[in-house]
Amino acid sequence: MKVFIPLAVLLLNSAPLFSMDFVSINRQLPALGVAPAEVTQPAPVALPVDDEREYLEGLQAEALADPAAFIDEHTPYEVSLAFGLQPSRFQVTDKNRIENALVKLTVDLTRQRLVMASSGTVKEFKISSGLLPKNGTPGSGKCYAPDFIEEMHYSSLYNKAPMPHSIFFNGNIAMHGTNAEHLLGQPASHGCVRLSKVNAKAVYETVKANGKSKAIICVTGVTPAPKQ
Repeated sequence: MKVFIPLAVLLLNSAPLFSMDFVSINRQLPALGVAPAEVTQPAPVALPVDDEREYLEGLQAEALADPAAFIDEHTPYEVSLAFGLQPSRFQVTDKNRIENALVKLTVDLTRQRLVMASSGTVKEFKISSGLLPKNGTPGSGKCYAPDFIEEMHYSSLYNKAPMPHSIFFNGNIAMHGTNAEHLLGQPASHGCVRLSKVNAKAVYETVKANGKSKAIICVTGVTPAPKQ
């Protein structure tokens, strides 16, 4: 993962401006499941030094070459910066939107469970979240909108590992089915939220049936320390 430069640092400098090739980026959006209407022309960003210029130009080049792989491998900050997407695309703070979601998925890191509330029913599934100390699933205390869903995703970050019924919701974080079902109920992943294949399919189909724009994913709790 690349080290990112805080946007605030970039904006404080009055050096030459770098502007996205927005027309080209816009043509790539369907691969992200994003309607062009959702995106506005990003403002030019001040780039004070060559290293920062190369950083942003590198993000743009990667995003244009393979949009799906780009969001699989980069942080929400980097995705937002490359595609001109607002941070609100990932994180949801509107309480009404959260409360009125047709599908609410709550990732309970403490209990290692996923709770799905939809159509007046509540179901609970065992999960494996990210394994500490390096790969803990981020975002506790926050809610997210699903970014994109894919029936069978192959990770470009982890040697094309299969991720059936993937629901991405925080940059390169997704919930998906796993072959390591014997580990469910305890942290075991690189950061994603693993489910049994049967349960991952059920969650995926529920989100798809209701529309991912009507779903909310909230992360709560604290990841248990690894067993000694």
